[in-house]
Amino acid sequence: MAPEKDTRELSEFLFRACHDLRTPVRAVRTNAELLSKDAEGIPTEDRARCLEFIVQGAARLDAMVDGLARYAVAVQTDPAAFQPTSLDVLFRAVTMRLDKDLKASGATLTSVDLPRVRGNPDRLMEVLECLVRNTLLHGGPGATEIRISAEEAGDGWVITCQDNGVGVDPPYLETIFRPFERLQGKNSKGGPGLGLTVCRAILERHGGKIWAEHTGTGMTVRFTIPKA
Repeated sequence: MAPEKDTRELSEFLFRACHDLRTPVRAVRTNAELLSKDAEGIPTEDRARCLEFIVQGAARLDAMVDGLARYAVAVQTDPAAFQPTSLDVLFRAVTMRLDKDLKASGATLTSVDLPRVRGNPDRLMEVLECLVRNTLLHGGPGATEIRISAEEAGDGWVITCQDNGVGVDPPYLETIFRPFERLQGKNSKGGPGLGLTVCRAILERHGGKIWAEHTGTGMTVRFTIPKA
């Protein structure tokens, strides 16, 4: 990317980070100050509500800080340290890591002919895990089905993650990759909205790209990655 674009995108990212951090910070501060002034004089129900706001705000801040840390690691991914990596092995690791979540939601996760690529195994596993988690969070009314496949494209591969969930309307297909944008699904946990932003940063460091497509049913996300 051109330096001007890098600077502009970083500036936008920091601005949106500050904007989103303010809300939980204010909630924690306001309710903590209220309790510190007259905790005993506040009705029990209101005191419990204040404490709930503080706990929720702190959890929100923790999730956002974790997301920011992952983004910082993603943009510092060193291409000089890339190595041949089996996406099939990474897929199996992701399946094991998310086994409890998959069973709890009744989802099925399958893969087809995943290749060896060149990259950072930890970061690429983070991409696969993020795509699967997003599907679990925003699944449709029925049993979720997730399929990851690969297709050769010149000196690289196109990896496709498809599901049968609620999908995304065409006008928002690019929006979901912007920092702190969130989809609302029946299972949404209200995360920090940085997952796909981190994925894009990782794949750009790998010389690839990531995008979403509207297929009428569910969600399709594709990304490119060089061959090993």
